[in-house]
Amino acid sequence: MNRRALLAATTAVTTLTVVGCLDDMGSDDDTDATEERIDAVDSSPPFDIRTVDAPGSDAGTVRVPQAGRVMLINFTRLFCPTSQGFLSEVGEAVVRLRRRDVGVLSVIDRSSGPQPSPDELADWWREHDGNWPIGMDENGLLNDHYGISGFPVAIAIDGTGETHWRKDGSTTAHNIVAGVEAALEAQSRAE
Repeated sequence: MNRRALLAATTAVTTLTVVGCLDDMGSDDDTDATEERIDAVDSSPPFDIRTVDAPGSDAGTVRVPQAGRVMLINFTRLFCPTSQGFLSEVGEAVVRLRRRDVGVLSVIDRSSGPQPSPDELADWWREHDGNWPIGMDENGLLNDHYGISGFPVAIAIDGTGETHWRKDGSTTAHNIVAGVEAALEAQSRAE
């Protein structure tokens, strides 16, 4: 392999590792479809996210945001290696935050990318050791509202839905906990 081929291969691998899993940015037609989808339904918070019956998750809905309560939301993608690897850090953060009144939700966008059934999502959740609520953003409105264009993304929001911490790509459990603590402090000051 010559030096240019090696450099190109290294750059491609590095780029994929750094960016995580990007949504297909598509054409202007995709933008029109997103705008039509948003116009067709109410795109303002709160959002009711359908959850599935899986470890740590009950079938039903989770409201985002939750009045008076900080939430940690992990936007993830099924076939994204970066998202899958990041779940262990989210899981560790969830364990550390158990004594705090914090809502936790991992969510997939079913409006683009893989569209698993609830049973398929529950199986995937088991395979990746998830043990907190997992839901499906059926119309992509939650993803659109928070400007999610790549995966994974973790945010900590207050009870009004304002983002107090955001990390695009993976990070450590320590950083996730620190981000949630910042949102808890902001929520406490606002009360």
